[in-house]
Amino acid sequence: MKTYILNLPSALERRKFQAQQATHLGLDALFIDAQTPADIPDAFFQAHAFSWERPIKITEVACFMSHHQVWQQIADSHEPALVLEDDAILALNTPALLKVLGLLEGVDHVSLETRQRQKLLGRSFKSIDGLNACLRPLLQDRTGAAAYVLWPAGARVLLDKFAQQGMGLADAFISSSYRLKSWQTVPAFAIQADMASAYGVFCPIVPDSLIAREKVPSPLTRSGWHDLQFKWRRMGAQLRLAARYLSCFCWARRQEVGIDPQQF
Repeated sequence: MKTYILNLPSALERRKFQAQQATHLGLDALFIDAQTPADIPDAFFQAHAFSWERPIKITEVACFMSHHQVWQQIADSHEPALVLEDDAILALNTPALLKVLGLLEGVDHVSLETRQRQKLLGRSFKSIDGLNACLRPLLQDRTGAAAYVLWPAGARVLLDKFAQQGMGLADAFISSSYRLKSWQTVPAFAIQADMASAYGVFCPIVPDSLIAREKVPSPLTRSGWHDLQFKWRRMGAQLRLAARYLSCFCWARRQEVGIDPQQF
């Protein structure tokens, strides 16, 4: 299975770490230059910065479009791929997991990540032989787009949603795409660098978020009517979350997904 690693050209420390991690795990890795604010034309930014529940910063637009370009490559292929942001730390048994995932059918998306927040997971599961792990239906996530496997059909779902609705924050955009047949690995096989200390995992790179580090202001709304539209969108998003939970109430539960410390 191919691995796409999103990396800012200026983030040399992270590129070095990801290259070492890929070599150590034997991943078929391809670095993708993540987009920066300089890559986003102003007209494109103005057309998409106001399509979500709040105005989106140009750094967030660049992050979304970095994922978008990988989705396009996967959609044009015939097999799933692992997508990593450049601060993702993987479990040592990830290669064995990818071999199993590569044989699955009827799946669009598998999240490998956890961030000490509860996820809404189905009670059913698929055992992963030989790894003391399983897959559970991922019915609602809240954060995290640093490590996931995406199938061509799933990539097309995300691309269609963007074409119809516009963009959002990359992780929120994925987790609110209920057309995806999504699953979660239990335990998780990846964490981001900023969560390493919380899980007692050694972090080989500076754990700060590069997006958060850049102090970029949010674009100003254009009118009071514009502000009202954002409030309605946020309210609609909350109602959809509630409806999602109620529709799955009888066969799902909220739980925090842990890791296997011995694999990190």
